[in-house]
Amino acid sequence: MDVSASYFVDVINLQSLLIGLITLLLVRWLITRSKYNYNLPPGPIAFPIIGNIPQMATTTDINLKMKELRKQYGDIFRLKFGSETLVIVCKTEWILEGLVKKGEEFKGRPFWMYVPQRLIQKKGVSFNTGKEWKDLKKFTISTLRDLGMGKKKLEEHIYLETQSLTDAFQSHNGKPFSLKDPLAHFSLSIVYYIIFDERIRFGEPEFQEIVDDLRFFFSSINAFMPENFFPFLRFVLWNSPLEELIKNNKKIRSYIKEKIRQHKETFNADYIRDFIDVYLLTLEKEPNSESLSEENIFQAIVDLIMAGTDTTATVLNWAFVHMAKYPDIQNKCRAEIEKITDLNRPVTMEDKRHMTYVAATLLEVQRIAPVVTLTVPHAATVDTTLGGYDIPKNTIVQFSLMDAHYDPTYWDKPEEFRPERWIGENNELKKNEAYMPFSLGKYCK
Repeated sequence: MDVSASYFVDVINLQSLLIGLITLLLVRWLITRSKYNYNLPPGPIAFPIIGNIPQMATTTDINLKMKELRKQYGDIFRLKFGSETLVIVCKTEWILEGLVKKGEEFKGRPFWMYVPQRLIQKKGVSFNTGKEWKDLKKFTISTLRDLGMGKKKLEEHIYLETQSLTDAFQSHNGKPFSLKDPLAHFSLSIVYYIIFDERIRFGEPEFQEIVDDLRFFFSSINAFMPENFFPFLRFVLWNSPLEELIKNNKKIRSYIKEKIRQHKETFNADYIRDFIDVYLLTLEKEPNSESLSEENIFQAIVDLIMAGTDTTATVLNWAFVHMAKYPDIQNKCRAEIEKITDLNRPVTMEDKRHMTYVAATLLEVQRIAPVVTLTVPHAATVDTTLGGYDIPKNTIVQFSLMDAHYDPTYWDKPEEFRPERWIGENNELKKNEAYMPFSLGKYCK
């Protein structure tokens, strides 16, 4: 066979190989398509491989972007990130169905996402699931209750910190100032006292550093980070926040570990001072417990510091904003407090049941300005449906709490700030199933 004939045969063989390969891929695609012919929610056109990352990574306002996508694609829509599908649910009826009625089917967590896997490692309360989560949540709530939630010792400390907050306000002598740092310090000081049985005063460098670290963490992390789906991007993207997040997380964890080490040196099982002591006592009594393991309880402490500080400070910030914006409501709150305390003693937890208008105002603050606008990512544990669409197993799902709080079906003139909407005919506080400032259901988190 001459050279030209040999070359011709090689070309034919290569073409046959390519045709065969394409045919196999086509058959596989057709089989897969017929096997998994899901009726998925609509969504924007996704780029090959990277999906909708370019659209989401460039937005500076996630809430505004969600609003635009809902207007374009409806009350439930789909986004693609690499090979992952993320479904956003905006209609209150379907949010209630997913979080409550079908809570078991959406109780999963997408542990395969890189950021939670790298930073949390399926431990603690915020990103755990199953028996471990139930046991740890029960342990955490029980410990907080035993340490003084609603008790006099903690009330006295809160009053002390409230005085410090007032002093910080007055130090500006009536000039404008930002509430950001004082409220963050105040919130952290309460959580810090419960966990470490220590008090840090306003303005201390150590305290400010913790506040700055927590603020950076919450301002940087979100489910739409490209690194969540393509971890290698942290080595490619210029100025990727993930590396800083990892360093920040290590710094916070190292700080807590040092506090635990100090506690071990002075630990006395007969004199429990704080959450750390309960942590050490539990490890001593139940060394083989999987749910209450050292790693799980340690992460629960991290969760308490990070979530407890940021959420409380944000709620207080919005409360001040609305009191300044609506002085008539501020006056009504003050009048109710004055009536009960005569302004000659601090407010106590016992007074709470008599302060209907103040309680209604705080509920309205959290309705109109929810701290959490989207739930943490859930994952479907089975093939299921929601809103008339198929939700395949392992699909990542987030529920829009902001949309539930502004749903005119459940709220009269939802854009208005009206504490009165929470007060019944007999001056009792009313309930509304669309109110879910920190999510809802059996697996609320």
